[in-house]
Amino acid sequence: MRAFRVFGWEAKLLLVMALLTLVGCSAGDGLVEVGGTVTFDGAPIQDGRIQFRSTEGDQQAYAGLIENGKYVIRVAPGPALVEVRASRLIPGKFVEANPGEKDPVGEMYIPEKYNSRTELRATVETAKLEQNFDLVSK
Repeated sequence: MRAFRVFGWEAKLLLVMALLTLVGCSAGDGLVEVGGTVTFDGAPIQDGRIQFRSTEGDQQAYAGLIENGKYVIRVAPGPALVEVRASRLIPGKFVEANPGEKDPVGEMYIPEKYNSRTELRATVETAKLEQNFDLVSK
């Protein structure tokens, strides 16, 4: 039995077909890349989550991480409500979980007007979008 060998143009054709298959699998989902920065009282949110919830059609939610004030996620085009959540440790505050063991206490510090009762809105376009959010405590 002879081994199958690929020469010249056949190898190039196979490579192009493989690349087109890979690109086709990820590009057909209809989602758009959105990214930007999220700050709270002028400082980048170090660790948090951001969620875009479509307000039309299937009303799907698309979430991602905020790291060092930056996020990048893929969402459906159209109008969306945006929710931001983050927590932080309270310096010097601990709770006794087990006798003799102290665990640090954390708090959700982003106001409800930016998450469970969000006032944030965005319109996601069909092209790559940069959307920044500058949140304030008052």
